[in-house]
Amino acid sequence: MTVTWAAEPRASAAAVWLDWDDYLGWLDGKVRKVTTAWGETVKLGPPAKPGDHEAYIGPTGEGKSTHAVGRLSLRRFVLALDAKGEDQTLAESGYVRVGSIYQDSLRWKLTHRDDARTWEDIWRAIDDGRPARVIVGGPADDDDQFARLKALMLDAVSFCRFTKGWTLYCDEFEVLSSQEMFNLRAAVNHALITARARGISVLTCYQAQAWVSKHAIRQSQRATVWRTGDRQLIKNIAEGMGRDWHEVAEGIDQLPQWHTLTIPRGPNSGPMIITHAPKLGAARTPSQMQGRGSRTGTTHQPPGQR
Repeated sequence: MTVTWAAEPRASAAAVWLDWDDYLGWLDGKVRKVTTAWGETVKLGPPAKPGDHEAYIGPTGEGKSTHAVGRLSLRRFVLALDAKGEDQTLAESGYVRVGSIYQDSLRWKLTHRDDARTWEDIWRAIDDGRPARVIVGGPADDDDQFARLKALMLDAVSFCRFTKGWTLYCDEFEVLSSQEMFNLRAAVNHALITARARGISVLTCYQAQAWVSKHAIRQSQRATVWRTGDRQLIKNIAEGMGRDWHEVAEGIDQLPQWHTLTIPRGPNSGPMIITHAPKLGAARTPSQMQGRGSRTGTTHQPPGQR
């Protein structure tokens, strides 16, 4: 695994390049070091583990959802909140979609027949040892649909808070947390602060640090950032991750379009990582290349959740 800088972004002293498969391999604990184009062997920071939170920060259209969906291929049980109302990138993920959260009641099963059948398929997949990756959301084309979507987002956050082993992906976290929109800041903050003991990871995706709760960055073990010239944003991210903002800025300044800088928490947590997530369906995860799942989290849900 040798880096060829002639074809890839130039690294700063505190950042190294990994191609996408190796990036996923690092998160999955299968890639522990990298050899740079100058022959230097660099030890990477610790891999991801259940209960770790992550933040994805960048402008609209830079590929945050594409990166997130690719990264979530390493997690077996994913609940992705579609606050936009039928987001196209999430739709291309291959996840199953539900318009309501499972309830163990006859009334719910009768009034949500399609979702009830989908959830039975989800539970069956979990029992069989297969992944379960689910989009939660529906249309938001009028006030009534928006009100139902808002209630659904809260139900989904509560479901994850009290169920072991899931990863909660909060796409468009500004929309979810804003008082003018979904007003779920308190619920997601509670998940960020308390979910680690249950092996629940929360991944938040947003455009600017100024518009969301600081818990999104303070509770994260890794922050992934897209190119930006906003020095105050870089300083806020670096401060939240306990890194030197000059080194973070140097790494971000090297980023071409669609590329990312992943910042592990703390100055002694290994180098920052530059990578590029391919379009959905264009890359394989390490577990897919081996023909088997890479288990993180619990296999079965508590009986009380079913």
